[in-house]
Amino acid sequence: MRVLTVCTGNVCRSPAAAVMLREAVRADPRLAADVEVHSAGLSWEAEGEPMDPRTVLALEHAGYTQPFEHTARSIHQSELPTWDLLLPMTTDHAAALLRKAEQIPPDAPTPEISLWRTFDPLLPAGAEDEDISVPDPWYEGQEAFDETIEVLRGALPTLLEHIAELLEAKRVAGR
Repeated sequence: MRVLTVCTGNVCRSPAAAVMLREAVRADPRLAADVEVHSAGLSWEAEGEPMDPRTVLALEHAGYTQPFEHTARSIHQSELPTWDLLLPMTTDHAAALLRKAEQIPPDAPTPEISLWRTFDPLLPAGAEDEDISVPDPWYEGQEAFDETIEVLRGALPTLLEHIAELLEAKRVAGR
């Protein structure tokens, strides 16, 4: 099963989410052998760049360890059928991915697109767009990056269960 986290430039939120999810998947015997996690951005502007140093520091503050090998890249519409689950960070990211997914040929697989934050059990029902989006720390200080890691962490347990369900459905379907 292939999972892709998606944000704007692929230097802050989506690579951090990928690091965190990858570690959680590796620790889960149901998923470790059959789930791969990557990240991408919707913008090409940061392509080739490493993870933002403030993101690296926030991950370290949260107990994640290096190496955080990462090179920013943008997602291309043609690769969408190769993913099983796309996890955008914001409602705008989700809308952009849905527009790209509309171009997938009808006979090609279509990935599930689910906002990362919708897996947070503490998110109130009926939350507004800004509440279900993972905040962008880019224009803020280190504290905002640390807070973003905590927001991402809140969804991990429920997200792992969802991935396990998708993987089991994929196995049953023989895909």
